[in-house]
Amino acid sequence: MILKTQKKHAHIFLVLVPHRDVRLVLRNYSGSLFRAGVEGAYHFPWVAPLAALSKPFSVDELKIYARFLREAAGEGKINAVDTASVTAFSGAEETVLFGPRIDIEISQYSFGGSEKVTEFFSPNIIGACLLSAKEDASALPSPPKLSFRAAAVANMYRRTVRTNAAVIGYKWKIGNLCWLPKK
Repeated sequence: MILKTQKKHAHIFLVLVPHRDVRLVLRNYSGSLFRAGVEGAYHFPWVAPLAALSKPFSVDELKIYARFLREAAGEGKINAVDTASVTAFSGAEETVLFGPRIDIEISQYSFGGSEKVTEFFSPNIIGACLLSAKEDASALPSPPKLSFRAAAVANMYRRTVRTNAAVIGYKWKIGNLCWLPKK
């Protein structure tokens, strides 16, 4: 079996990265989804994709969005209020990202008309698993309650891993973290 990664077809996302303590809780939740029979439970990192990008944001741009997201959170905690799913990959409409929905809403106006943003995701969710659009998410285990202050923004690069005939998974890399300011 020959594995190859489509390097020319990498997707770039702006993501919200919760603190590692929250990611540990989410990893355990993905484990419960896997035990419940969800094959895509470990196919996405425990981050919230906010926007698809044509090019990665610079460190200075990430700092601007980190300040914006802190203001959007009201200088308080970011909460996961329930679960949701979102189509988060252009060209992969049959796949949805499922996980806890966070209570921060962003729009195209939040990014000052950046030409790098090609798509915004709504609702904003932290990825716990990838599902087929045909799968019934209502039968899945409930996520843990999440509330956190510490988070960062980063560029994330995602590639599809294929055999010669089919997609077998995804490979991702999260760039440098730019932490949301305390105030």
